[in-house]
Amino acid sequence: MVTAARPFDELLSFVVDNRGRTCPTASTGLPLIATNCISNEHLYPTRENVRYVDQDTYANWFRAHPKPGDIIFVLKGAPGRCALVPNPVDFCIAQDMVAVRADREKIDPQYLFAALRSPLIQDSIDRMHVGTMIPHFKKGDFNKLLVPVPDRPIQEFIGSVHMALVEKIELNRRMNETLEAMARAIFKDWFVDFGPTRAKMEGRAPYLAGEMWSLFPECLDDEGKPEGWSMKPLDQVADFLNGLALQKYPANGGASLPVVKIAQLRSGNVASADLASTEIPIDYIVENGDVLFSWSGSLLQRIWTAGQGALNQHLFKVTSKHFPKWFFFHWIAEHMPSFQATAASKATTMGHIQRHHLTQAVTFIGTPAVMKAADEIIGPLFERQIANDLEARTLAATRDFLLPKLMSGEVRVRDAEKLVGEAT
Repeated sequence: MVTAARPFDELLSFVVDNRGRTCPTASTGLPLIATNCISNEHLYPTRENVRYVDQDTYANWFRAHPKPGDIIFVLKGAPGRCALVPNPVDFCIAQDMVAVRADREKIDPQYLFAALRSPLIQDSIDRMHVGTMIPHFKKGDFNKLLVPVPDRPIQEFIGSVHMALVEKIELNRRMNETLEAMARAIFKDWFVDFGPTRAKMEGRAPYLAGEMWSLFPECLDDEGKPEGWSMKPLDQVADFLNGLALQKYPANGGASLPVVKIAQLRSGNVASADLASTEIPIDYIVENGDVLFSWSGSLLQRIWTAGQGALNQHLFKVTSKHFPKWFFFHWIAEHMPSFQATAASKATTMGHIQRHHLTQAVTFIGTPAVMKAADEIIGPLFERQIANDLEARTLAATRDFLLPKLMSGEVRVRDAEKLVGEAT
């Protein structure tokens, strides 16, 4: 049971605050983590479009640097987003954020991290931030942000439960990055670079098992592909179903589906989606595991795992009766840079590609034996990615359900232990 709520600033032993001025950057050196690298969906900062600082700047420009276990807290842009500082710390932090250090005498550090990410505190920050164009939360207002402080054993339990869940989510995410890299490397070597055939032509030693090595031909044909292989346009390998203008299917208070638009595809969730009637043609219902591809605006594709939804216009649902999902997914990925360049060159208000660009995108198809071997290797990697993502979403839902109820005392420790055990 919550016994008190204390001002945020009273729960801290130190704040790493580097002035709010732009840090001098260099072409190489130590990564400079900016606000775009901090997300409530990632345990640690990501490395997205990072800049660097040289050793002299690192040693002399900053007032202080984060330590392992500190919490990076965003002040500007999306106030309240936070991430944990890993061990070792191999970066420094830019302006518009601080790193806060919990006072261990007053609060459990893991609990503070969980509390800051809880809907209760996030909603409080949303109500307190100022600015409409660029929202910001003032460090001087830390004393106005009240953090519930339950008894120490409850703090420690909440902190450990939260950490167990987010660490498993992070592990799944890292595992998927590895699985994706493995699948992509095999696909590119076999189907794009024709690595085994080229190695044979150059007299290099086999790098696949003997039986598998023998599946690949000894040379390329006159079209530059391995002998015996075929070539097809992308739109003959897969079917690209364009979404509906879903304003024509309003929910009107009845049964509904979240509308999957480009914004939902980009974020991977339907938290703020519009709603459409369930009375849409069944082909336009999106299910977990579907491959979605936005052909206008921000061109990207995703294996959808955010639950059932309704396919909006400007999105393709990609399926195939003759080829496995991993095959057309990786071929779309292979052509994506070209599609994105085409869309950018045509952009006035919203760049896009057209159907004929799918026809112009060439795919190479191995012999049945090669396709079978690839499916036995790449297929399980692909399916495991989907399973990991679905599991991570279940864990996140458990976290988001439990955290506010544990903080309020609505859920008991014994019940929470059972729920966490089932989820993990």
